[in-house]
Amino acid sequence: MSMTVTELPHKEQALFRSALKLYEASQYKKGLKVSEQILKKFPDHGETLSVKGMFLAHLERKEEGYELMERGLKINPQSSISWHVYGLVCRSDKKYVQAIKCYEEALKADSENMHILREVASLYVQMRQYSKAVECREKLTAMNPFFPSFWLGLATAHHMNGRYDLAIKVISAHELGNNQPPLDKYMISELSLYKNWLIELNGDYQQALEHLKEIRPQIVDITGWKEKKARLLLKADRKEAAATAFQDLLERNSENDDYITGYMECNGLDMKCDEDQDAVLEVIGTLQQQFPSSNRLRFLPLMYSTGDNFVVAAESLAKYALRKGIPSLFSSVRVLYADKTKGAALGTLIESCATQIRDTKRFSDSTDDEPAAVLLWCNYYLAQHYDYYGDHERALTLIEEAIRSSPKTIEPYMIKARILKHAGDFRGARDTMDYARQQDVGDRYLTTKFIKYMLRVDEVDEAEKTYLLFVNEDAPHKIQEIVNMQATWYMNERGHAYRRMGDIGRALKHYHQAISVFDTYQDDQYDFHQYSVRKVTLRSYIDILEWEATVYENPAYQTAARAAAECYLELADRKASCNTFVPIEIEKDDKPLTRNGSAQQGQQNLAAGVGETKVYDVEKDPNGTKFVESDNLAEALKLAEHLESVAASNPDTHVLAFEVHLRMQKYFLVLKAINALKAIDATHPALPSMVVRLSQALDTDESFAAALKVPLRAQLAKSFGAVDITTGTAESIDSVLAAAKSMLAMGNGDQAAALLVQTPEAKYAEGRTLLKLLEAKRLLAKSGADESTQAAFGATAKTVFPLATCF
Repeated sequence: MSMTVTELPHKEQALFRSALKLYEASQYKKGLKVSEQILKKFPDHGETLSVKGMFLAHLERKEEGYELMERGLKINPQSSISWHVYGLVCRSDKKYVQAIKCYEEALKADSENMHILREVASLYVQMRQYSKAVECREKLTAMNPFFPSFWLGLATAHHMNGRYDLAIKVISAHELGNNQPPLDKYMISELSLYKNWLIELNGDYQQALEHLKEIRPQIVDITGWKEKKARLLLKADRKEAAATAFQDLLERNSENDDYITGYMECNGLDMKCDEDQDAVLEVIGTLQQQFPSSNRLRFLPLMYSTGDNFVVAAESLAKYALRKGIPSLFSSVRVLYADKTKGAALGTLIESCATQIRDTKRFSDSTDDEPAAVLLWCNYYLAQHYDYYGDHERALTLIEEAIRSSPKTIEPYMIKARILKHAGDFRGARDTMDYARQQDVGDRYLTTKFIKYMLRVDEVDEAEKTYLLFVNEDAPHKIQEIVNMQATWYMNERGHAYRRMGDIGRALKHYHQAISVFDTYQDDQYDFHQYSVRKVTLRSYIDILEWEATVYENPAYQTAARAAAECYLELADRKASCNTFVPIEIEKDDKPLTRNGSAQQGQQNLAAGVGETKVYDVEKDPNGTKFVESDNLAEALKLAEHLESVAASNPDTHVLAFEVHLRMQKYFLVLKAINALKAIDATHPALPSMVVRLSQALDTDESFAAALKVPLRAQLAKSFGAVDITTGTAESIDSVLAAAKSMLAMGNGDQAAALLVQTPEAKYAEGRTLLKLLEAKRLLAKSGADESTQAAFGATAKTVFPLATCF
């Protein structure tokens, strides 16, 4: 950190510089002592106060630290050092906007400070302020045009700003210069391919092809170079040459969809166009002859053929997979089940194969007996087939037959567990998956599945102990290590389990752990702004920046954020009804494991001076108390607003926003959420209920200005007219659930129960699933229905899912 110090004697200046070196070495306690030594003589020296505040902030005394830094700035508001220090702390605390302001103030006093310019340039990219990043990188490049990181950073800034031509000029001007440090052969290869990409993005495909030919001797990534060549030839409309290039790539990897698609385009075919399907099938047939071992080419005809042609192609694929004993056959063709005709044809085909093997031990077109395992895999496939269509009893019969024929094969047990889960026997599913895991305790996939099944029967402590098998025995703190592994599936499933158990505090804790994983993804890109440029991994770097823009679209994040917001709403509702949730204290024997075994053993070891003494974040609030005691509606609002910005196309986002804004009496935002949902899906089952609830809120809320109610009511009447909360409940179980939730929110428990008790009936057969009936069961209990009503519901539900143990 290059900083200058004024108004201090020579000895104190030396001490100040040593404090800065200690900061760079992360020796914060020593640095704090040095800064305090200076302040004993000069207690009002602003820059030293700021540096002391910086050390305090890094020693978990943030409030004191910020106070000292602000005091230092008041004493010397023109000091670049004080502003730089403040910016470093803000950046460390992820306060990027505030950090940028601090760096900009520092540059006013020291505009040539290279370190500040580099840091603020990275922050501009972090916040996607690319035009400012360009300005900053230009200054750095002018200061040292022979330092590769500076001009490469400028090129990437131009790239992200959409000025590919300027990025090309920057690279052309500097790539052959006297760079210090010099670029090695891998860096030169990456830089050459990156420049070629820029030429392609700039739209000059012929020049890109010529450049690609020039750089061939420098390229290390041969496959990447060949992919570029094939794509550029296609874009330049040189289809014959492009076909040859894609043929070369297919010889390297005939399973690659991009190569197959590119080859089709060279033949003037669009694989998504119905009119081209016959020609596509013909080309696929030609490729199959050239690459007979390609599984992808063996599968593709099923996507595009119909009728008898589909059956012929399916039979070829099925017999190959059954003979080879490929367990993933059903997973591979499951996408075809979206077409009911194809799904039925596949079931009939495998039934026929199984019958032939049972009767003759061979297929009808074969003269040789097939291995006994073929029948096993026929039953294995058919069990999944019938499970897909909801015939769980037939599926169980078939998978049991498969297990009897080969008791030591693990895969059938996994499918049996899945069938039991779909049938509603969660305990049986858990036990079956445990048996499968015991056959191969070293299989991490089996252990992962077993943990999921345990969590679905709310065995959270046992699941945690099993998950610890993934953690090294010498890990400093095993539970913290679980969090550090960033397994969002585990965090979400554990949160769901605690939520079902009524422990909202711990549920929120685990949902926030999952949310923090994606926040970490977002924050960690900062390290790549300088690293990737220094290592010249520019193509991957641009891919990372583009991926980061979509990181919050991940379903795991949206699941965690919605579930956490719903928990906050439940807490707020309980407070409003004077039924405040009290965090459940963790029992002594249930405390998470420390590095030395159980929590009790860990405390004994710590008292004896043995083992880890650091308090980890995961230990600070084991019950989730801080989440429970927070401003619940404010926290729910934060989550809902973020989902609206990153997942606006998901209907559930706007249903959640409606719930939050309605409780906060922000009726115009409530109407906005309703309109947003209508724009996505005008037939969404929650819409009628949402309109009715807003109308009721306007009628009963006397604190809301009457003049403002008029335009709201007018908009509702114009967009929806007269709406009944029971609209659609006669034929749609989704409408029943939405109406019941609204009735419960409005205090009409009896009406909700009257609707919910009907959900297992035959009229709701279409769209009725186990999860929806379980949701109906939960809402029925919440409605205050008596035991006989709930028992009647369970009995009817059992007729739909006779194997279920959850009703």
